[in-house]
Amino acid sequence: MGVERGLAGLRRILEGIDFPADKDRIVAAALEAGGDEEVVSALRAMPPADFYEAEEVLRAVPLPEAEPGSHTESARAQERPQR
Repeated sequence: MGVERGLAGLRRILEGIDFPADKDRIVAAALEAGGDEEVVSALRAMPPADFYEAEEVLRAVPLPEAEPGSHTESARAQERPQR
């Protein structure tokens, strides 16, 4: 089985983390789980903080997905036209 990429891979990694967890622990878990470069880079770009559940991490990480509408909330916000 290959490495899961993007949002699916991030969700799989987050399932194995005991929360609360800080950014460094989440990045380390991604590396241990064999997360792809895109996921690890996105996690490293998160602000240094303690996260209390997986959904907080998903909101903090802008991860583009191949399918329209499947981006994380943060990625969608960055794509919206600025007014």
